[in-house]
Amino acid sequence: MYLLCKLLYISVFALLSAAPPYLPLYYHDALKFSSDQIGFVLAIAPFIQSVACPLWTIIVDKRPHLHGAVMGMTGLLGGLAVMCIMMIGHAVASPDYQLSNSTLVLLTSSFALAFAFFTLPNVSLVDSAVMKILGPNKILYGEQRLWGSVSCGLTILIVGQLISMTNNLDALFYVFGISTLAFAFFSFLVRFNTDEDDCDTLEQSSVYERLLSNQYPQQQPYNSNATTVTSSHGEKKTLYGNYQSVLAATADEEDYSNLYKAATSHSIVSVREEAGEALDAAGGVDLGLAISRIPSVDQSMAHILEDDVPSLSILGSIRVLTFLATTLMLGVSLSMIVNFLFLFQGRDLHMPASWIGWNGPTGGITELLSFCFAKQLTERFGVTKLVLAAHFATAFRCIGYTLLLPDRFSTNVIALVLQTLHGIGFGIFWATAVSEIDGFFPPEQRSVAQGILGALHAGLGTGLGALVGGYIYEYYGSVTLFQTSALLCVISSAVFCIGRLPRYNVN
Repeated sequence: MYLLCKLLYISVFALLSAAPPYLPLYYHDALKFSSDQIGFVLAIAPFIQSVACPLWTIIVDKRPHLHGAVMGMTGLLGGLAVMCIMMIGHAVASPDYQLSNSTLVLLTSSFALAFAFFTLPNVSLVDSAVMKILGPNKILYGEQRLWGSVSCGLTILIVGQLISMTNNLDALFYVFGISTLAFAFFSFLVRFNTDEDDCDTLEQSSVYERLLSNQYPQQQPYNSNATTVTSSHGEKKTLYGNYQSVLAATADEEDYSNLYKAATSHSIVSVREEAGEALDAAGGVDLGLAISRIPSVDQSMAHILEDDVPSLSILGSIRVLTFLATTLMLGVSLSMIVNFLFLFQGRDLHMPASWIGWNGPTGGITELLSFCFAKQLTERFGVTKLVLAAHFATAFRCIGYTLLLPDRFSTNVIALVLQTLHGIGFGIFWATAVSEIDGFFPPEQRSVAQGILGALHAGLGTGLGALVGGYIYEYYGSVTLFQTSALLCVISSAVFCIGRLPRYNVN
């Protein structure tokens, strides 16, 4: 079911996982860049992506009939830019070409900019396309995106194995090229029914209803008409849309009000809200629903240019400002780790590429588990403890890297164990952050607030982390790099704790 959605996620995450994680190694080994030059090139992507994501999203929303074509063409253009970086590497290795270091950096930066502008926004474009394809079944979004996470981990692993077997970094470009062509092919297959009148006449069953069928077996079939039910207290409620059958089945229960959501036949309930309610009603663990209720960083950034600007009175409060500052600082810290991790493991620890590739599955599994249990953990421990736990996990990971010795089997194993903390450091924090930021703002302002959160964490934070991290790595070494990252976690935690003081509560 929805095979095209799954294929889109598999291919887009494959191309984004084949090249970017390994490019720092290529810049160092093939292009002979210094660490600060690598940091400069890496910093281009997040800054450009912060602008490109909302821009391309607006374009495809206004021209839905071009959505698939835009994804396909931008994917091909960005893919061509990355393949040109491989050509630069071949030119450097050839005695027939003599290129200065400054020329190499300029050319590589130009192609990195093109890749960031055309290809990186495709995750948010795929998110948008999948939502349109799913239609009234948007609650199945998480089940589709899950395949992207699986693809990401496996692609990083496969590329590492291929580099190790061939002893050639060009393997990353070959996997990237194949993934790009596959993504473009699947993108051109995307079609939407833009006739709203036809859409309104379609009768489709509620997936939300089916997800809750085990707990509420007496549900009535979905329809868009209003129905009035009477509770045991004699109170009448009017129910609409997907919630009609669920609420009718629970009209006599005390927790009736927890599931009830006032609406009209024209209101739209977001997939995140539906997924959250489904998780509450089911009372269990569902990875698909868990992913549905947590927007991706790309999805968040795509909405930063919407019209409902967050209230300055809320945005300027101490609690919100400190939370956003924490988001930025942790983004910088994680960027300093992620952008230079493979380079550190290969250059400093002398880990084989076959071992480096296992960073993908190990980090990906714990990240998915963090997303899966984020709701339960938040309910049990609260936001403050989880955010501090994410900071502690990241700082502990950094200190662990500084203690590793090169050319040891135990070092390879410990490095992969430390990578599992990425899932906790990022996964727990992001899942908690998106829910917390929702609590600060009214519903109509939350999309832009999420955009600000994503732009600070993955845009400004990642860009600054690459720049600062590259400079520190080049002139002070990897130990200082990770110590600085750990120190940022400590400072970020202190700022966060200040904002959590009762006097700064947001009313």
